[in-house]
Amino acid sequence: MKEPQALPLLVEIGCEEIPARFLDGARDDLGKALLAALEEAHLLPPQGRAGKWYSTPRRLTVWVPSVLERQADQVKETVGPPVRVAFDDAGNPTRAAESFAAKGNVPVRALVRVTTPKGEYLAVRKTQRGRQAIDLLAQIVPSVVTGLSFPKSMYWVAKAGPRFVRPIRWIVAVLGEGPKARVVPFALASVKSSDVTYGHRAYGQRPQRVRSFKEYQGKLRQARVEFDPQRRLATVRQKSNVLLEGGLKLVEDPWLERWIVNSTEWPTAICGGFDKRFLRLPREILITVMRDHQKYFAVEDRAGSLQPRFVALLNLDRDTRGLIRQGHERVLAARFADAEFFWDSDQKVPLAERAERLARVTFQAELGSYADKVERTRALAREICAALEGQGRLTPADTGHALRAVDLAKCDLTTQMVQEFTELQGIVGGLYAAAQGEASEVAEAIYDHYRPEGLEDRSPRSLVGAVASLADKLDSVAGGFAAGQEPTGSSDPFALRRQGNGIVKVLVEHSIQISIKPLVQSALNSLRLDWKKPLHEVFGAVVSFLEERLRFYLESAQKARYDTVRAVLAAGWDIPLDAVRRAEALEKLRGSDNFEALCAAAKRIKNILAKSATASDWAPGEVDRGLLDAGPERKLADAYERAANQVGQLNSAGEYRKALETIASLRPAVDKFFDKVLVMAEDRAVRQNRLRLLGKLDGLFSGIALFAEIATIPGHVDASTSPGSNE
Repeated sequence: MKEPQALPLLVEIGCEEIPARFLDGARDDLGKALLAALEEAHLLPPQGRAGKWYSTPRRLTVWVPSVLERQADQVKETVGPPVRVAFDDAGNPTRAAESFAAKGNVPVRALVRVTTPKGEYLAVRKTQRGRQAIDLLAQIVPSVVTGLSFPKSMYWVAKAGPRFVRPIRWIVAVLGEGPKARVVPFALASVKSSDVTYGHRAYGQRPQRVRSFKEYQGKLRQARVEFDPQRRLATVRQKSNVLLEGGLKLVEDPWLERWIVNSTEWPTAICGGFDKRFLRLPREILITVMRDHQKYFAVEDRAGSLQPRFVALLNLDRDTRGLIRQGHERVLAARFADAEFFWDSDQKVPLAERAERLARVTFQAELGSYADKVERTRALAREICAALEGQGRLTPADTGHALRAVDLAKCDLTTQMVQEFTELQGIVGGLYAAAQGEASEVAEAIYDHYRPEGLEDRSPRSLVGAVASLADKLDSVAGGFAAGQEPTGSSDPFALRRQGNGIVKVLVEHSIQISIKPLVQSALNSLRLDWKKPLHEVFGAVVSFLEERLRFYLESAQKARYDTVRAVLAAGWDIPLDAVRRAEALEKLRGSDNFEALCAAAKRIKNILAKSATASDWAPGEVDRGLLDAGPERKLADAYERAANQVGQLNSAGEYRKALETIASLRPAVDKFFDKVLVMAEDRAVRQNRLRLLGKLDGLFSGIALFAEIATIPGHVDASTSPGSNE
């Protein structure tokens, strides 16, 4: 039978402007969902299962180069009764065979015999002809489109109608190309599919008939639509840089680049300027006004000094008379004038004098004001500083700076600058502190205390700043859980996951070796609110949450294997820095023969102690050397004592890799012990003594990681289940 022909498929969903923040996700979701649906419908050839998807603010496009014009024919086999039941001794069909044939709508002679593990059976084989792709696509495409989900979607025809991120205005759905191209017929919210697309909104809405992807590309670009976001990004960069001369360059901003790419169909750059007097304002304020409020690129010289210029991207072909540029310059000048006024006005009231105003700024309804939060955060910061002073990491002067930073860190919330530019909170506080003569350590800590805001963000620059950041985040996490605002699968109203990630990242990146559980307890003890749950339950929830954040950090930032993480956390995680270092050491040792053998031995020991031995067999205690047999048993005890002393010293020094290598050196003694010694001896005293020795080994192994949690290595014999096991 003739094989189905492969045809290209072009789908475009044209709609009102999609918000830039939704566009990447919408494009990828549509492309992946359509490709998955085609594969499920058996419309993709064995080779060439790829597709490409594109987007502009007004369209989502998917092009699949190869779609089968119809499904391949399928032979379906239905098994019936056994042959011995279907025919009598004379070979005549019985009632069972006749009924089965009638049910399958075939004569008895059409039945075939098939061999199964249970014997020989009758079966009906029917060839099911594949359906035409054009018919299947008429169901698949609308189903995929309406099945997409968005952070926000809308209906525009009726409440019972389909929802989409923005109203759909046209649909292109073409199977094939050239004279043989056919429209896939369907409708969504009264919009019928066709082979007609539309160009740039500002340059007319003339319909453009397209019968192939090549034609689609050419006609859209003639109509001033660049549908490929990667080409728009290249255009943004090229046209922006052409405008700059004399060594000037754009301030790098990947987020703004992506926003502009997702907000334009035909980007064109213009360069504007502003009064040099505004350069007296801090760089952060100027860039925030240009980037966050106007979506302009800031310009700097080779030395990194900000220049009185900006680059804006238009969704138009050109600004021939410069009127658009002049408009942008007027708007920016007004915004800068506002920022200049706020800067000068805010300076009249120093941060220290603003502290009393925090009592009138609500942090959270049940957790009180920001003044209350500062008081709690200060107590936590003092506790952290005391621990770090004890370790020689901070001086009393550093502690003073950290506490001063905590006292002033939230004061910028009362300034006009932050009220207008909320994204600058913390940063403005640091800038104001520096301008008002606070110590540089204090100003820097205030500036950084919200950091890191994600795993990709950098931590505070100094240990003083790290203390302020930690104390602030710990209070927020503890308070969030106490107030019933803990994260769920679908929401995180207090941004507690981000704060928890920040806690772990700061502890690790600043090498802060401190126990987290006492700090959580202190944070909860300082809260004054009506408790929705018992204090110990909230404590447990916060601790579990932070353990999960540490797990996330190890797997996402450190790229540790899941069973490494599981093994390390099972051995203890209260000091996150310690857990991270143990995970790093374990990852470096993995793959060696000693490591694999130790994992097997650790599992075997665990199995003996947990499954084979009972309370009547032994109780933990010291090993009686007088009961040790000469040979493998005594040699293992001697090797254990030497290793235990070394491992203890290495663990205290944080030399976990060397400690693991020392533990790994026990392998020969462990192997000989299990080969030659019967652990579960008949004599109870001997049996208990040997179990105590294994208990000591188990404790030594488990001090760094629970080796028994490591997944079994493929091809390696697990000693816990191998023949001759002592259990």
